[in-house]
Amino acid sequence: MREPVRYSDAIRFLGSDEERVVELVDRLGDDSALDLLGARTDLVRFAHRVLNRLDREAHRLSRLERTRRIAAAHSMIVVTAFFESLDDTELPFELDGRSANLDAATTDASSPKHLGEFVALLVGSAPPLPRPQRPAADARARVRRFYARRCKQLPPVLRRMRLWGELGEAHRSAITDRLGPALTDRCLRRYEELRDKLAASFPEFGAWANLHADRSRYTGVPEATSGLTRLRHQLQSISTGTVPSVAQAALARAHRERLAAPLARLGGSGTGAHLPPLGVAYIDPRFRAAEIGPGALPHDPAWWEAAAPVRDDVSEFLLGHFTSPRALSVPLVVLGPTGSGKSALAQVLAARLPETDFCVVRVAAGELAERDGAAELAERLAAATAPAAGTTTAGRDALSVLILDGLEEVSTLAPVSRTDLLAGLAGFQRERARAGAPVAVVVTCRDATAARVRFPTGSVAMRLAEFTDDQIANWVGTWNRVNLSYFDHHGVLPLDRAVLARHAALARRPLSLLLLALYDSTGNALHRLSAPLRESVLYERWLRRLADSADRADPAATGRPAAAASDPAVRTGRIEQALLAASVFAFSMFNRGGWHVPAELVAADRDQLVHWPAHYAPPLDPVRLGCVVPAEDAAGGAPPGRLAFTHPVLGEYLVARLVAEELAGLAEARMRELRAIRPSPPDDAFLYALLSFTPLSASEEVPRLLAERLRLLAPDVRDELRLVLAELLRETDRDGAQRHYADYRPVPASRAARDAAYSANLMLALVAVHGDAVPLRELFGTGAEQRWRRYAHLWKSQLPPEQWAALVHALDVRPGPEGLTVHPGRSAEAAVSGARAAAGAGPAPAGCPVLGGGPEAPPGAQTDLGLVAREAALLADHATQRLLHAVQPLVRVFGGDVTARRDGAPSDAHLLLTLAFGSGEADDPSLVAAYERAFGLAEALESDERLRFHVFLLRQLRGHTHRLGARLVPLVARHVRPIGVSRRARAAVRRLADEHNEHVAAIKDILAGRW
Repeated sequence: MREPVRYSDAIRFLGSDEERVVELVDRLGDDSALDLLGARTDLVRFAHRVLNRLDREAHRLSRLERTRRIAAAHSMIVVTAFFESLDDTELPFELDGRSANLDAATTDASSPKHLGEFVALLVGSAPPLPRPQRPAADARARVRRFYARRCKQLPPVLRRMRLWGELGEAHRSAITDRLGPALTDRCLRRYEELRDKLAASFPEFGAWANLHADRSRYTGVPEATSGLTRLRHQLQSISTGTVPSVAQAALARAHRERLAAPLARLGGSGTGAHLPPLGVAYIDPRFRAAEIGPGALPHDPAWWEAAAPVRDDVSEFLLGHFTSPRALSVPLVVLGPTGSGKSALAQVLAARLPETDFCVVRVAAGELAERDGAAELAERLAAATAPAAGTTTAGRDALSVLILDGLEEVSTLAPVSRTDLLAGLAGFQRERARAGAPVAVVVTCRDATAARVRFPTGSVAMRLAEFTDDQIANWVGTWNRVNLSYFDHHGVLPLDRAVLARHAALARRPLSLLLLALYDSTGNALHRLSAPLRESVLYERWLRRLADSADRADPAATGRPAAAASDPAVRTGRIEQALLAASVFAFSMFNRGGWHVPAELVAADRDQLVHWPAHYAPPLDPVRLGCVVPAEDAAGGAPPGRLAFTHPVLGEYLVARLVAEELAGLAEARMRELRAIRPSPPDDAFLYALLSFTPLSASEEVPRLLAERLRLLAPDVRDELRLVLAELLRETDRDGAQRHYADYRPVPASRAARDAAYSANLMLALVAVHGDAVPLRELFGTGAEQRWRRYAHLWKSQLPPEQWAALVHALDVRPGPEGLTVHPGRSAEAAVSGARAAAGAGPAPAGCPVLGGGPEAPPGAQTDLGLVAREAALLADHATQRLLHAVQPLVRVFGGDVTARRDGAPSDAHLLLTLAFGSGEADDPSLVAAYERAFGLAEALESDERLRFHVFLLRQLRGHTHRLGARLVPLVARHVRPIGVSRRARAAVRRLADEHNEHVAAIKDILAGRW
């Protein structure tokens, strides 16, 4: 389904049973000199017949047929409004190809040669289609611009009529005014009348155009603010009521059952408090929505604040998205920080889409096998959505919806890179659409993961916002109602909003709000806290409570000694043992690249890594913890016999916790050794066993949680830890460490690969404990940069591609007066500074102009150059940084991946540089093709950048007109025309517009002389 739809295609589609109308549109599209007055009268009458017929037949159309007809009808009403408004405009002659008496003289080469060309242009136009991710004012402005362009194309036609010369100046001015903004405004008003009529027949179109933001369009629909029930009511109200196939009904039943399950599957219990069902406790989130372009930074909260306002109409947005053509061509990506409710939204959405019109398949990304490449992944996804493409009529009418939950959980060992996974999904959608079985795709993804994911241009993203005070109050009200009997029986006070206010940063995310409520349900623990909890402290206290509760639940089964009931030291030791066992379990998953692992491997890893003395009571099995469940319960379909955490962040915290404990132990041991008579080197054998397979940066949360844990250490311990880590990193002989725990090999790895992973992890730990810059000169001394390059190239050569990409984003290498320094994380701005410094230009000053305006911008996350810039900085590759600095002006203008080559064709950068400097070596057909492609690139730019780029192209084109002559005539007719700018435009823009029009006039004069 093409978006937007051309007017001619819309008439052919909607008028397929009216041959006369289709023939009329075909003749108009061929520039035929027809009776335009009669033609547009017939087309207007046809449009009203179609709108009336659609109103009668709307309830009988399937989901996909409704979407196709809405898209076509919208294009039809946009042009119909123009025809009707033009009829109401008083002119001294008819706009009629038979009676217009056009003058054969051509005075403006860029204007239509006759009325037929204008009509063909109008009939072949594709009016903009409203999109639910854009505000209503944006859709209105885009339609107005469409009318303004059409109105600007009419006066040149009139000026070439013989009657025009007989009119006085006053009449000419009056006619021009009538065909200017006044006609545009009339067109827009008439369009809005027809738009409202279409929305009355198809309520989902009101969601496309965001009409609910101005007035209520869903009278009779219950006002519901939780559980996406409003979305379900709206979709059911427009459903054909087709009986779903057996497969569809079974899938829908499974999704609804998950709504009835308690929240224990998401957060664990362990307190006795009653956990409300997800369908009851779920609060409809606030969110921001935007289309992702080449320069977008969807991982950056600051970019979202500037790109889109916060919205509270999630049901209307989802209604508009799933009923729009765009849902069938690009994924919808749901973003948010850890614990913001992305997976909960995926589960609720799967249950709320009616099975009469949708067949929803939810796949946890952690289920994707490590061996799955791009082809295997496409086959699995096609098989997952196969139930919706059944042999029954119901199966064919339903729209397949694939929900891929948790992009960050894709195995770091899989050949499918997270970077290109969204592009692969968009390709999968295109293939399914061509096969006649379209599919909509929804992907949930953490903000941090989105930093290294390339979004297909035009894809739709929504970022979940934090809870407001009212949403927290609604959630707390539900929690207290569900637990009223529990509170009374145990003498516990209900959860108090005033108490939660002290922990507002945590309470504004659903997962941490649930953990706060569970933590407070035992003895009102939150009431006794005066300081706000840190996120890592909340996880720590919650896991300790789970361990203690599970250990006490069945002493005979857990091996809990009787002394644990009366001796706090014994009880604390049992909890520490349990958390150590759980941490080893977390490492079992982490080092294997995913977030679920077979139960037998968990036990084997524990036996190989931890050896408790024989007189110790056996530690608590992690399976008994409330936060560890069979993977099929946590992931919704993972292979049986595997274990997983109810939420990945709990496993990530345990990984960070064990590393922090070991690092603190090494620092404290060093402090004791300094007072010893015979000091010995630090024993890092256990640390090497844990950290020599996977960089901690493979999960974005682990370095963050590790840094938070290390900040809790005493200052003297942190100082000593920096020295210990530096000493370990400078060592190269790991033979002693490798002899210990030799049986622990979660994945096959060579000696070089293990050393690479371990040294990378030591560097990540150093950055975490510093919390700021780590000067390489202090770390390595003389020759620090060369030493650093050896480490960085070792990491790149030995780490799997996804793990290397993660490390590139986790370490930020910057030049400074004292040499290179390493910082946590990596911003795009730092990549620019590094490139400029390597090129000898120094840091970019604020507001540094490039090609005439705007601050210098870095390669974005949506380009190959973004990763190349980060790699070059991490590798201290100054040659690559200088090349990046050289192409930065192109990146600044386009924001896209101008260096990428598609199917062996020259890259955009190569093409533009050829036009600027290498045109003498290109033959004439290649030069014309280069201009065609360059003008196509300009269409994707914003107005100011497009104007600036047009000026550049026209300068080059002006020098080539004598060489190419008539070859450029079609190109000039399509792309080269005068432009106007508002009087309020900046002076620089007005100057550019004047230069643009000067080039246009010169090119037309040259071509006119050749004719």
